[in-house]
Amino acid sequence: MHFDGFLREVAPFLGLYWRPFQRRGVRRKVERRIVELGLLTFEEYLLRIENDPEEKNHLSKILTVTISRFFRDKAVFNSLEHSIIPWFLKEEGKKNLNIWSIGCASGEEPYTLSILWKEKFEKIYPQTHLFVLATDINESLLERAKEARYKKSSLKEVSEEILRVYFKKENGFYILDQAIRECIEFKKHDVLREEPFSGMDIVFCRNLAFTYFSKESQIDVLKKIATSLKEEGHLVIGKDESLPLTYPSLFVPVFPKEKIYKKFSHEFP
Repeated sequence: MHFDGFLREVAPFLGLYWRPFQRRGVRRKVERRIVELGLLTFEEYLLRIENDPEEKNHLSKILTVTISRFFRDKAVFNSLEHSIIPWFLKEEGKKNLNIWSIGCASGEEPYTLSILWKEKFEKIYPQTHLFVLATDINESLLERAKEARYKKSSLKEVSEEILRVYFKKENGFYILDQAIRECIEFKKHDVLREEPFSGMDIVFCRNLAFTYFSKESQIDVLKKIATSLKEEGHLVIGKDESLPLTYPSLFVPVFPKEKIYKKFSHEFP
C-alpha cells in the first residue's frame, strides 16, 4: 500500500478528507510514527488504527496540526475591531462577550483576541468582560499555549508597540504578559466527536474543519457551531475556506472577503 492509498482508507475513518494530507511533511510524520510503534507497513498501521482508539486520536492530531501566528489575516481583526465587536457592544449593559476559538493550537489566535480587546475596548467598555474559550484536541499544543512563549516568527504581524507593551523578551523567546492570559480558558475538546459549548457570540474555526474534514463532517461541525452561537452570533473561517453547501440555511455572509458570517435569522429578508 502506498501513502496515498493509506490516506484514502484512513481519512474517512477519521472523518477527514484525504487530499490535504498529501504533503511530504505529513508523510514523514506518519512514517516516523510507524517506526515508533515497531510496525513495518501502512497496512499494519491502518489495522492498528482501526483497533486502537488512542492511536486513532494520535493520528488525527498528526494530520490536523496547523501553523498559526498572532494577527493572522489582519483584515479579519480589522473587521472585528471596527464593525463586529462594536455591533455586539451596542447592546446596553452587555456583561460578557464570549468567543470560542476552535483548533487554537499554540494559542496565537485567542491571545490576539485578548490583545485586541485590551487595546481597543477594555477601557471604553469597563462593564463588559471578554471570555475566550480556546480548544484543541492536542494536549501538548494546549500546554504550549498556556506557557505563552513564542518565537519571533509567530509575531511578524505584531507591531513594535504591542511587542513592547505586552511581551517580555527572554532567552530568545517572547513571553506574553499575564494580563493578556487572564480572560482565556484552554480546554481539550474534539469538535468532531464532542458536544459544542453554548452561549457564544463569536466562533473562530479557521484552517481546520473546513480544510481537513470530510464534507459530511463539515456539515456536522457547522450545525454544532450554529447551536453554540447565540442569536445573530458570528462565525469566522479561514480566508481560503468555504462553508458546505447547506450553510445558507444556517448562516449569511456579512464580510464575504474576510469569510465572516452571521447566524441565520428569520428576520433577514
